[in-house]
Amino acid sequence: MKKLILIVYFLFAPLLTYANENLRVGLFHIVPYAYIEEGKLTGISYDIIQSLEQELNIKLEVKLLPYKRMLHHLELGKIDFAIFFLSNYSEGFSEKILAMYDLETIVLGKKGLKISTYEDLLNLHMATPRGVRYNAFRSKNKQLNITPVQDYKNAILMLQYHNIDAIIGPKEIIIYQLKLLGLNINDFAQPYVLTKNTAWIQFSNKSKKMRYKDSLKKAGKKLLETNRIEEIINKYYQ
Repeated sequence: MKKLILIVYFLFAPLLTYANENLRVGLFHIVPYAYIEEGKLTGISYDIIQSLEQELNIKLEVKLLPYKRMLHHLELGKIDFAIFFLSNYSEGFSEKILAMYDLETIVLGKKGLKISTYEDLLNLHMATPRGVRYNAFRSKNKQLNITPVQDYKNAILMLQYHNIDAIIGPKEIIIYQLKLLGLNINDFAQPYVLTKNTAWIQFSNKSKKMRYKDSLKKAGKKLLETNRIEEIINKYYQ
């Protein structure tokens, strides 16, 4: 009988260990991706994580963080993964697992400002949230005058009161934030399309849970194949 108990224990002990484990996930605090509403965490990124958790059958422990701090936590291994725009900086301390969605990035200028080419940006004073990096700036970002601000709301208000010339950010996020402030994208200059950025699942190189990378990728692919990601995004933007 004792031998039988030992055999059962050694067979199921690893499964019990995994069941008690979790993955730590960083969510960047930007509306409508991850934010607190009526005391509860909500948003596009949060809903995606909830759906991933259902597919993975493992607990995902979420941490709501400012964008820059989220990157720092991923770099140090304080979180295991996050979903955000790929950049040269993030590739230095994380592995891109799976592309999840694309967002068109624009430069939105003050009324009357005409932006036709990249060179038109060189003489502008612009703003974007701290920690956000765009691949379009890989070799040219040192030429641009960009002020890091707390969030898109602050950037929009600075633009509205002519404290800056333009803001940089994903078009859908800017439109969403403008709506919250009672503004419209048509209240400003014609947007200049800078680039299209892709949000990836990015896994920390210092994570101690590397064995879950393949399972995470598989779960993400299933959400994409069943159009779950598109459904979540449309829920907030439509």
